[in-house]
Amino acid sequence: MTWHDLIREAREARGLSQAKLARAVGVSQAIIGKIELKQVETTKALRALVDYLELDPSQFPPQAFGVWAGPPAADMARAFTSEPAPPEFALDPAYWATAAGLVGDIPLYAAAEGGAGNILIERDAIGQEKRPHELQGVKNGYAILIVGESMVPEFEPGDTLYINPKLPILPNTSCVFYSNKNEEPTATVKRYLSDKGDAWLVRQHSPPKDFELDRSEWATRHRIVSKKLR
Repeated sequence: MTWHDLIREAREARGLSQAKLARAVGVSQAIIGKIELKQVETTKALRALVDYLELDPSQFPPQAFGVWAGPPAADMARAFTSEPAPPEFALDPAYWATAAGLVGDIPLYAAAEGGAGNILIERDAIGQEKRPHELQGVKNGYAILIVGESMVPEFEPGDTLYINPKLPILPNTSCVFYSNKNEEPTATVKRYLSDKGDAWLVRQHSPPKDFELDRSEWATRHRIVSKKLR
């Protein structure tokens, strides 16, 4: 168990969503999400989280608090004149690649039907997926276990979609569009066709239909790069 797990377990034990915890300590939900996905090794928000969740600070490594964890003030002169050797793990490129989310497994999120062709994405990963070739070296790549039939036969219920949030969105590519109007993470999977200025023109397959998504609501788009059949 890492210090990230302590934060997640304490939040869940108190019945708090990531959004409610973020508001309580004055940070964005994205910060809480990155902590719980172990995408950060240090954060200045940790002190407020530990205090609010009434956790024992001694259970957390000093460097996780976003402060320098070197020798005490009396030893600072010696520290700067005699630079210590870095720990062995810091010499291993694979360690930093894993810490940066560039290699290793990717998080898998479940989805539930949200009505009107939308899906609700679970805030917490339900497991890990082996990183596919298309996401090798991609930071923050992830997978979604899809539901709903609006994109059949391209994507069927139970398929696993692999997402690259870093790729540019090109016409005639399938994407996950995220709404910014709901507290729960609401998304829709559609094929992007073109930019209509204040809207995205998209397509679904079942039933066949082209329509527009309000760009101000569905501003975030992540490109689907591959899938695993159910």
